Amino acid sequence: TGEMGAEYWFRNLRQRVLFADAIRDLLGAGHRKFVEVSSHPVLTMPVQDMIDETGEPGVAGGTLRRDHGGLSRFLLSAAELYVRGVEADWSVLFADTGARRVDLPTYAFQREQLWAVPPVPDRTVAADPMDAEFWTAVEEEDLSALTSALGTDEGSVAAVLPALSSWRRSRRDRSTVDSWRYRESWTPVGTVPPAPLSGVWLVVSAEAQDDSEIVGALSGHGAEVRRLVLDESSLDREALAALLAEYAGQDATGRTAEISPTAEAGDSGQPVGFAGIVSTLAAAETPSEIHPGLALGLALTVSLVQALGDAGIDAPLWFLTRGAVSTGRSDALVSPVQAQIAGVGWTTALEHPQRWGGVIDLPAALDQRAAGRLVSALAGALGEEDQLAVRSSGMFTRRIVRTATGDREPARDWTPRGTTLITGASGTLAPHLARWLAAQGAGHLVLMSRRGMDAPGAAELVAELAESGTEATVAACDVTDRDAVAALLAALKAEGRTVHTVVHTAALIELYTLAETSLDAFARVMHAKVAGAQVLDELLDNDELDDFILYSSTAGMWGSGAHAAYVAGNAYLAALAAHRRARGLPALSLSWGIWADDLQLGRVDPGTIRRSGLEFMAPQLALTGLKRALDDEETAIAVADIDWETYYPVFTSGRASTLFAEVPEVRRLTEAAERSIGTVAEGEFMTRLRALPPAEQERLLLETVRTEAMAVLGLSSPDALPDQRAFRDVGFDSLTAVGLRNRLASVTGLTLPTTMVFDHPSPAALAGFLKNEMAGARTVTGGPVTAALSATDDDPIAVIGMSCRYPGGVSSAEELWRLVREGGDAISGFPADRGWDAEGLYDPDPDRQGRTYSLQGGFLHDVADFDPGFFGISPREAVSMDPQQRLLLETAWETFEHAGIDPVSQRGSMTGTFVGASYQDYASAVPNSAEGSEGHAITGTLSSVLSGRVSYLFGFEGPAVTLDTACSSSLVAMHLACQSLRNGESSLALAGGVSIMSTPLSFVGFSRQRALAADGRCKAYADAADGMTLAEGVGLVLLERLSDARRNGHHVLAVVRGSAVNQDGASNGLTAPNGPSQQRVIRQALANAGLRPAEVDVIEGHGTGTALGDPIEAQALLTTYGQDREPGQPLLLGSVKSNIGHTQMASGAASVIKMVMALQQGVVPRTLHIDTPSSHVDWSSGAIDLLTEETDWPVTGRPRRGAISSFGISGTNVHTILEQAPAAEPAEEP
Repeated sequence: TGEMGAEYWFRNLRQRVLFADAIRDLLGAGHRKFVEVSSHPVLTMPVQDMIDETGEPGVAGGTLRRDHGGLSRFLLSAAELYVRGVEADWSVLFADTGARRVDLPTYAFQREQLWAVPPVPDRTVAADPMDAEFWTAVEEEDLSALTSALGTDEGSVAAVLPALSSWRRSRRDRSTVDSWRYRESWTPVGTVPPAPLSGVWLVVSAEAQDDSEIVGALSGHGAEVRRLVLDESSLDREALAALLAEYAGQDATGRTAEISPTAEAGDSGQPVGFAGIVSTLAAAETPSEIHPGLALGLALTVSLVQALGDAGIDAPLWFLTRGAVSTGRSDALVSPVQAQIAGVGWTTALEHPQRWGGVIDLPAALDQRAAGRLVSALAGALGEEDQLAVRSSGMFTRRIVRTATGDREPARDWTPRGTTLITGASGTLAPHLARWLAAQGAGHLVLMSRRGMDAPGAAELVAELAESGTEATVAACDVTDRDAVAALLAALKAEGRTVHTVVHTAALIELYTLAETSLDAFARVMHAKVAGAQVLDELLDNDELDDFILYSSTAGMWGSGAHAAYVAGNAYLAALAAHRRARGLPALSLSWGIWADDLQLGRVDPGTIRRSGLEFMAPQLALTGLKRALDDEETAIAVADIDWETYYPVFTSGRASTLFAEVPEVRRLTEAAERSIGTVAEGEFMTRLRALPPAEQERLLLETVRTEAMAVLGLSSPDALPDQRAFRDVGFDSLTAVGLRNRLASVTGLTLPTTMVFDHPSPAALAGFLKNEMAGARTVTGGPVTAALSATDDDPIAVIGMSCRYPGGVSSAEELWRLVREGGDAISGFPADRGWDAEGLYDPDPDRQGRTYSLQGGFLHDVADFDPGFFGISPREAVSMDPQQRLLLETAWETFEHAGIDPVSQRGSMTGTFVGASYQDYASAVPNSAEGSEGHAITGTLSSVLSGRVSYLFGFEGPAVTLDTACSSSLVAMHLACQSLRNGESSLALAGGVSIMSTPLSFVGFSRQRALAADGRCKAYADAADGMTLAEGVGLVLLERLSDARRNGHHVLAVVRGSAVNQDGASNGLTAPNGPSQQRVIRQALANAGLRPAEVDVIEGHGTGTALGDPIEAQALLTTYGQDREPGQPLLLGSVKSNIGHTQMASGAASVIKMVMALQQGVVPRTLHIDTPSSHVDWSSGAIDLLTEETDWPVTGRPRRGAISSFGISGTNVHTILEQAPAAEPAEEP
């Protein structure tokens, strides 16, 4: 407690510190929170140990970290202490900033890598008609025609004809099979609009199962929740139906009530009806005691579906699973057993569409964000989507997509090795498989079935295989008998015949609807598929196995009526394959369509199959599909010949489905249906409407729009779709928009355009459009017109928000400031994720064509990463988007957040977007490389869309301008944004620039001009300057009139006092800088700002480090700012390019952000790499000091002011003057 002077520290070094004793005394006095104030914590661990010894809660933490000082690290440490229970007064930190509280959780971008791989150039030539004639002759084995065409003798042609015919047939077969291949894909939904629940919701769970997360999520979002707890006794269908009927007829007695099979019913009241039913039964994975072949949750789920039907309850039924699907490589499937529940759900959707809600897979832990997404799905915010996966990172919807490989090289050329085991060998498909394996070179086959050699045709098949050179062993063994299978595998291994491939084809098909089936029958069908696969999975969990192949069915990929058990079992096989892959083991689940000689169709005849849209596949073609799947190392794939024109209408006859929306034939069917809608005669609705007064017409039209929209989306409450709510925000997409158009056309009899929902994007707007259409009037759209402000308006422009991405991992204005304060050098080698051949590009000779002598630059090494779902963009479109568009979207969002403004709140506002950009090389780097990307190529790469997409996705209606003045682009964009604000075109304005190099061609071009620094460092204004360093970045600022910023409570970071733009004109050369022009633009900016040169303290120069450009710029500054300054107050000159390189079209924004931070902090960072000031400049001709060291901002008794210069290679110059933010105006007296 004494003074910590020299004597104290002497004692401290010579004597025991007694630190532990002091801490024990503090603990004894009741202290439990300790903060070590130091540059790096060294005492927190022993202090925490001592706290833990007391057995009472307590916390010890630090403040800074080694090499990580500053405010951001201090705040991070404070936050770490706060979440551990240390109270903090955060209001001190945010005093006078305009910051306000927001609801948690906020959102961190969930980025994925989206950089298309450049395709191999197509060197094919146009088809020759003679080719068709030649191959026709080959297929018809027409020796005469071939001899004539080739000009050779018949004997020579006959010798090669079998090989030619075989090759031609294989190519044709491969093309056919490619059109049969399908797989599942999980697509991000995008921003999921929040939607409340209403009414009574029933949550069904198994005994001893914790469903509190689900109950809490539902009740927390407006639902009245009842819980139904089931156990083994609930497998009594009649009793369960009676219980459900009884409780569906009672009044709700509270927000949450518990129901169990043994609970007393209580007083009966008026029927309330369930708004929805949510089943968490999937979590009960242990076997049922009564039906041990079924998981208890599966058995209870089947009983629940049956009992709901028996009780006449048609409320939407939702199945919840956890970890039953994998939405991507980083999201492993962990519970294949729960995938069986999804299979039951698919059948329920087909057999009982009126009571189906959907199946939703949840993460292991349901955080607040995930819970909100779950509730939105249950509330119907996603329309017809009924196969969903909720993750903390977003919502995903399931799609079936075609998987044609085209001419892509396979991952391997699969051939069987050693012994191959085939289960279900007495079935229909196994003999085809055995013969095919023999043809592929299999040396030994083990044909396993329950009947062994007693199975019909077994002996004949063995003999046939022997003739082809393949030994076959027939084993009588039940694949579900673990001990028997283990003994068989052990015996084979003892004989030196270790099984390297297993194909599980065993199956049992019995046709029952869900309403008809018994649990015994359900278990029989499941047993053959599931139990056998589980035995094989357990026994063949080793490195000796090459391939683990599971024969499945398309029913197990997307469902089929009257096949509930078969669907569930096959869904399990696909999930098991994914689970094995996640464990690093081989697996392939192949979902077959209908084989041509499949004789096990049960009660379904071939005519019925064909009428459903499924075509019979020739066995040889089907097995070609197996070979392709093995070659490509697929995990789960379907091979099926489907006539989509027949199949899709049949599949969706009871319930609309988006599952096949990405299949090209289905897309064409949907588009054709849109075009086919014609004029409907005026009917009862229009007659009734015309009889009403105008006000009542508007009310009826609005009510009709909302009713039909809710019907399309499956919404249960009108509150989910307010009059002004955008259709897109509640889940409308192109398909549901067409559905709404169709329904309204049917009701009104009007011929309505397919773009109706997009042109009139809310119920109120659409109702107004319909009224005009009814009257035959032309609808004119547009927002309010604002008169331009006076040209003499002197309201300054305020900077209220900033965000950026720059080299060195910089992702915010604060991080850029830390980099320059610490003297950071952000230059690095070429990025590794763009396919640049650094070794092939490098040559030290500047004159070498196609080469560069510099492999150093300032790069953003994560430009391929993007969160498309957040912005409602599909991954397919995102991969076609120039990464400059993606970065602008994320940075624009963050700029508004930095200003404390919710971007969504500005939808429909006159916010302008002004972007400086030049590069358009992404299209040339990856032309049409992604499947289906052609449709997005134009909007993905046009520079005009850089600003337009931001305005479109954010809903801004002010000017959207992309401009290119090369290196001065972003500062010119800011100049135009300020003008737009002053004349009233914009209420807010985003301004800045972006530069991303998708190809290294700029390095090659500037190398020819010898414009690059050999060591990759910008030595601005230095005698050693030898060229610039090319770099990348994006920087945006948010601007607002100062009076508006104050009125709106926005924190002002700085003020734009004035700016000016000009051109070099007919100067010394197109790309040569011009000193007199630079002087003129500086003087004009000063005049616009109403300032003298001496009233500006600091210049952030263009300063690229070139031997010509820097001296010209410095001399212009000396001639303007360097004259008539107060003694001891020279102009301070620096350049951020020494830290991050020349970020080109984003360089002006970097300078602005650095200057705004310097104005706030009162410090001017040093400029790197200045050994000696350039000898090409007469520094004595004016008062300018280079910032070779960090300097405090000069104290002048007036606001701090700094200026920024940017000069474009084409001659466009811009100069902008910033001023320290004025003090906040005092609040008015009450």
